[in-house]
Amino acid sequence: MNPKETLERLEETLDELDHASKIMPIIVEGLKDRMALRSLNVNGHVIILNDGDSVFGTCENISRKWGAAIILTDWDHKGGQLARQLMDALRACGISYDSEYRATISMLVKKDVKDVEGLPPLIRRLRTLAGSHTPIF
Repeated sequence: MNPKETLERLEETLDELDHASKIMPIIVEGLKDRMALRSLNVNGHVIILNDGDSVFGTCENISRKWGAAIILTDWDHKGGQLARQLMDALRACGISYDSEYRATISMLVKKDVKDVEGLPPLIRRLRTLAGSHTPIF
């Protein structure tokens, strides 16, 4: 896939993620991940996993407000482990989850970045390569 195609698919996925985040939260690993999503105009509910609570505690808190959540942990080894823990904990709390955004983004960018916070610089680079000049802050 060339940079322009990758950029288009990535921007489409992020736009869909933004819409989905208005009705269910996105779970990310840390504050930098949330800031990265905000800079990419994903402005819905974003919950930080590493906020001092356990994975299960975070999922219990989510269950009080929502019936579903989006798992968007990094696509490195640790992120994969956290995603599996989240799936188990969300399931135990009776919450459905979506891990497709994580899989899609990972597939599109895995060779370039390993984490959510790496997305804004990658998109800037792809826009330069594709000749697009839409700003990312």
